[in-house]
Amino acid sequence: MRYLKNQHIIYWIFLGMLILPNVFMFFTESTSLLTRTIGILLPLACYWIALTLKKKPGHMFWWLFFFSFLAAFQIVLLDLFGESPIAVDMFINAVTSNPSEIHELLSQLLRSVIFVVLIYGCGIALSIISIRNKATLRWGFCHNQRIIGGALLVVSLAMLGVNYYKDEHFRMRDDIFPVNGTYNFLLSFDRLYRSAHYPVAVEGYKHQAVATRPDSIPEVYVLVIGETLRADELGVYGYDRNTTPHLSSDTIVTPGLVTFRDALTMSNTTHKSVPLLLTPAASQGSYDSLYCERGIVSAFEEAGYTTAFYSNQRRNGSFIDYLGCEAQEVHFIKDSIPLTANPMDEELVALLERKLQTTPDHRLFIVLHCYGSHFDYRDRYPQQFARMGDTSYPNAVKEFKQQLVNAYDNTVLYEDHVLGRIMAVLHSSGRPAVMLFTSDHGEDIFDDARNRFLHASPIPTYYHLRVPFIAWASDSWREAHPQQWQTMKGNVEQPVMTNMVMYHTLLDLAGVRTRLLRNDLALGNTAFTPVKRMYVNDHNEFRPLDRCGLKPLDIEQFHRHHLQYP
Repeated sequence: MRYLKNQHIIYWIFLGMLILPNVFMFFTESTSLLTRTIGILLPLACYWIALTLKKKPGHMFWWLFFFSFLAAFQIVLLDLFGESPIAVDMFINAVTSNPSEIHELLSQLLRSVIFVVLIYGCGIALSIISIRNKATLRWGFCHNQRIIGGALLVVSLAMLGVNYYKDEHFRMRDDIFPVNGTYNFLLSFDRLYRSAHYPVAVEGYKHQAVATRPDSIPEVYVLVIGETLRADELGVYGYDRNTTPHLSSDTIVTPGLVTFRDALTMSNTTHKSVPLLLTPAASQGSYDSLYCERGIVSAFEEAGYTTAFYSNQRRNGSFIDYLGCEAQEVHFIKDSIPLTANPMDEELVALLERKLQTTPDHRLFIVLHCYGSHFDYRDRYPQQFARMGDTSYPNAVKEFKQQLVNAYDNTVLYEDHVLGRIMAVLHSSGRPAVMLFTSDHGEDIFDDARNRFLHASPIPTYYHLRVPFIAWASDSWREAHPQQWQTMKGNVEQPVMTNMVMYHTLLDLAGVRTRLLRNDLALGNTAFTPVKRMYVNDHNEFRPLDRCGLKPLDIEQFHRHHLQYP
């Protein structure tokens, strides 16, 4: 115990705690050796000097507590994703995820959470011991450490200059922890502030939308947004399990079905991908346009459509809430139920069916936002859809990969059932109708040697990006608009970015014109032209697919499935 009261020993312990994530990142990051070396030496030099600025290192521990917090957060995320600094999206997810999602995630991170609680909890205890101790750091000790720290600082700054000269892509704000973590933390506040002020920023905004078809024909357009569903797990996309019996079967509704084989999302996070699906922001090449423009719901409403937004996700104060609430009728199923309640996506179908029955003479645009395949998978489907084998995983680790895949495939089987019901309801209504379905992003399920799990990491994988994109049209709609339908079918092999084309495709299919509508991004328009594939990174910058951090294992999957890369 007397050693723990020694201020000099406490000094070295604190130094080790602060630099620990940098040491881990030396081995996890894919940056250059010089960058990773600077990533240790520069922060180490700063901590080395900073800890001598108070006679009791316990005082400096509290002055530097923010960096201890970042260090703990970084270590947990390294355990989850295997690489990358704390992302802006991670900070935003921490305040926008609902409590049940947070609980489900933390239950799978017990190892790293316990580790950082022990390490940095001990740091708090040692800081108290240091502050209460009458002894202080000797002046000579502090003087010597400042000399050593200063020398390290000079060396690391020289290396930093060399790195800026040699590597045109190097940025401290991106590549050096905790500079990147601090920058992203501050940036997350800016994002949250701008999101919260969205209703004020778009007040009076107009799409200048005009319907080119008579309102005497009550056409229906339904956008179904899945959650965490990757295309590779769908039978209709070639998966060796029949997880899509409705989408794959020969029934009265499937003649009107087309599947776009090569579809990618532009983000692996829900709070970013869904707003990009509901707005023209992606086609403008600027994520920031989201903060000042209304979405597709408003465009349809301006054109005279009755609009509705039904969601099986909880409100979280994100763009999704704001864009959804532009509809004339808004229903979040989970608004008035306990946090532990677990409604199924099929309840969205009941809302759709009721809307069709109560507005038989209205043109309709309806968005259905599913909860789909979000972890914990076993909670996303009724028991009668548990058909894919053993799903008894006590926790989400690679040893239980098959059980996790079985449960995930059950969610796909159930989502196929939900889509089958949506198509059947639209078909039985007898009205000209179109349904477009895609997912916000995919998921890792310990697919390769990286042993990655879940999604939303700063650097995406192939499994995050490839998503299903399916269109269905009723007999009467296809008969009324044969040219558009044939054009849609003719584009099924084209490389598509779902977030880029959704706004334009839906409005073009409905015959609605807006000032931002682009025919070259509408899949039912003969002017459609594929564009360069992009990814929206953590700083909301549009990056070419080959510059978003994909690894050789990911590129191999693109080639294996004959998908366009880059």
